[in-house]
Amino acid sequence: MKILFVYRYAILGGVTTQLSNRLCVLRDGIEAHFGFLEDHGGLRAFGDYPHTRLFPKSEELKAFVKATELDMILVVDTPEAYQPILDSGFSGTIVNEVHTTTQNLDYLKDLPCMWVDAMITPSKYLAGRIEGEYGFKGRIPCFVAPNCVDTERFRLAQPTASLNGPVVLWVGKLDDHKNWRGFLEAAAAIAALRQDCSFWMVGGESAADGVALELLEEAGRLRLLQRLHWLPRIEYEQMPAVYSIVAASGGVCLSTSRDEAFGMSIVEAMACGCPAVAAAVGAIPEVLEGRLSRNLYPFGNTERMVALSLQAMDGSDRPSMAALGRKIAVSRYSIEQAGMNYRRLLDQVQRLR
Repeated sequence: MKILFVYRYAILGGVTTQLSNRLCVLRDGIEAHFGFLEDHGGLRAFGDYPHTRLFPKSEELKAFVKATELDMILVVDTPEAYQPILDSGFSGTIVNEVHTTTQNLDYLKDLPCMWVDAMITPSKYLAGRIEGEYGFKGRIPCFVAPNCVDTERFRLAQPTASLNGPVVLWVGKLDDHKNWRGFLEAAAAIAALRQDCSFWMVGGESAADGVALELLEEAGRLRLLQRLHWLPRIEYEQMPAVYSIVAASGGVCLSTSRDEAFGMSIVEAMACGCPAVAAAVGAIPEVLEGRLSRNLYPFGNTERMVALSLQAMDGSDRPSMAALGRKIAVSRYSIEQAGMNYRRLLDQVQRLR
């Protein structure tokens, strides 16, 4: 089977990382091609794999599809790719993959059902929204394929430096969806109770200057500047080391998101033996379930968020909870498990034709 993935941006992390992770399980019996409309450094995630390319113009995508005998095209949150694909005369299977944050789903309203044979999404929560809110139930099959993480890379490693106290880590873009202001509020409350904690924020390189200034002003107002470390950009391959440092410090990964389509940073933290505390929103309860659900707090409840963070750092069952998180990350979300499930799903979708 010959397939093509089309995604708007080749950026290290996020969807690009998912695609490169899947490549490990797609080599057997599948010739996978990966096409992007723009490259922002993400193409190097595929190493020397020969079937990656850029389509900066729609005519180039149209020409490639027309000249290549493809069996399936998977369009990942890139609606502008459909017209050149249809103009090429492609008659194979078309799958629309939804990985976007749930605030950006409105493109589905304008997606004609006759263009798509199936939907794939990483969580039951997102599948429910696609079927219900956007009216695809009973019209197009929607399959759930959880994201995968390289659990050989993302695992607890011995830090090269020691810290004087626990680190409270936050990972994300500086936008309202990730709720960075909520993290600063929680950090201020924790700082008042624990003098030895430091607070790391990873991400936000693309934030507008005004947002970055607002972050620093808010941190100053909350008297956090001496204990806050903002790291706007860290390469994806360095993130296991970050989670390992936080885990070894006795710290916690704290998510303050308003909504999540999956919760990748939570799974990555778990894989590295770093406890995660998060709001019970979106798909996060699908990840933090069973015993791990004790680390869920009602969104907006700063008091409960702080209490759970302190418990995750100081509780006597911290080692067992960290071990459970690692076990779940490996058993459910490793490339070997989640990746192979995705590989089998592609065969199932192809049989729909």
